[in-house]
Amino acid sequence: MKKALCYLALSVVTLSSYASADDWSVYSTTLLGIEQRAVPGFADQTFAPAIQFFGADLNKLGDSNISMHMYGWGRVDLADKSTNEGRTDGDLTYAYMDYRFPQANGEIKGGRFFINEGVANEQIDGVSARADLNKYFTLSMFGGAPVKLDWTKNNKGDYIAGGRTSYRLAGILELGVSGLYEGEVTLDTATGKKGNRPMVGGDIWFSPHRTVEVAGHTFYNIFTGGVAENSYLLTIKPLKVVTVTGVYNDQRFKDYFTFSNIHSLFNPFNGGETKSYGGGVTVVIARPFEITADYRHYKRISDVNTDNNGNSDRYGVEARLTLLDKRLRSGLAYHRSDGASGFNGYDEVRGFCLYEISHYVGSIDAIGQFYRHSIYNRGNAFEVIASAGYHILPELALSGDISYGQNPQFDDDLRGLIRLTYTINSKTADKGAKK
Repeated sequence: MKKALCYLALSVVTLSSYASADDWSVYSTTLLGIEQRAVPGFADQTFAPAIQFFGADLNKLGDSNISMHMYGWGRVDLADKSTNEGRTDGDLTYAYMDYRFPQANGEIKGGRFFINEGVANEQIDGVSARADLNKYFTLSMFGGAPVKLDWTKNNKGDYIAGGRTSYRLAGILELGVSGLYEGEVTLDTATGKKGNRPMVGGDIWFSPHRTVEVAGHTFYNIFTGGVAENSYLLTIKPLKVVTVTGVYNDQRFKDYFTFSNIHSLFNPFNGGETKSYGGGVTVVIARPFEITADYRHYKRISDVNTDNNGNSDRYGVEARLTLLDKRLRSGLAYHRSDGASGFNGYDEVRGFCLYEISHYVGSIDAIGQFYRHSIYNRGNAFEVIASAGYHILPELALSGDISYGQNPQFDDDLRGLIRLTYTINSKTADKGAKK
């Protein structure tokens, strides 16, 4: 109820601002999901959640440098409970005011919004500011309270602050250094033990030539005294029709998941790490046809859950075909996984097709996995998803999905979804008014 009242109040504030906005847009999506689930040994269940998404962007308010942005959702279950929460739920994803200065690319935000500044990828209730100090340096800062993932649990800290500074040479190099500090984070919900979350990071984007690009970051957990993550991507385009990529990732459980609130899934006490490296080559055979070959090597080490420890390799090929002025897009892929454990060894086949014409769009996507060792007495898993949509008006679209699958968990998994999407902005509204 508390979330619903906040959502309603901010909706009223946003809608009441339309009169003074010269440039605005409103978007709404209504979803009705239908799912039948059959699990061996349990009663069959039927889920029918109805979800409403609503968003609005109001630009050029006041002196034309102010804007307001909002997005949220609400859900009600029409059949069996679809989550462990109540039959109704909702949340305000973001709602903030934004002021952009005429000089120095300056900007100030206030409200609920997302921060993506180096090591900080957070949702906060607070303020942020950024500006170019000169042609080479940029500074950004933020502070406030982290948004709690669950209002009934203290799964976030009491406050958070941080920032990022970067040095750049236009079109060639950008080096960033960032940090954050989250205070009074619950480390153990059972005992109520708390701790602080200090993190620092460095990131790079480097393109010495238009055919070469390197991007990545390293994050360090000061609380645990270890590197939490390394992630780097290399892209090379030796020819116009050839793209070569290389990737390296390294996550260390103790340092990466220390502040997770779901230790059953993201356990920092495993004391291990996972590493992966690999690459791919994409070749445009002809303008409508391209093929990609890729390879990835994984290494997992855990001191607690050793079932998945060892080396795994995943490799394969995917072909894509685009025809009829990009209205028809299709693809076929095959991948093989040679895993360290039984369920990581399988062959995977996937095919898809998407076609758009006039007001209509339709697609079908099928994927199957064939295990080398049976899992729960089943040697394969598959799912087929079919979608169709129709633009009733330029700003109103009706679409739906239906899927059916079988896998080691479910004997039958049937799902359906109906989607109604409405989008209108000041330009389309003015055209409608003239007619």
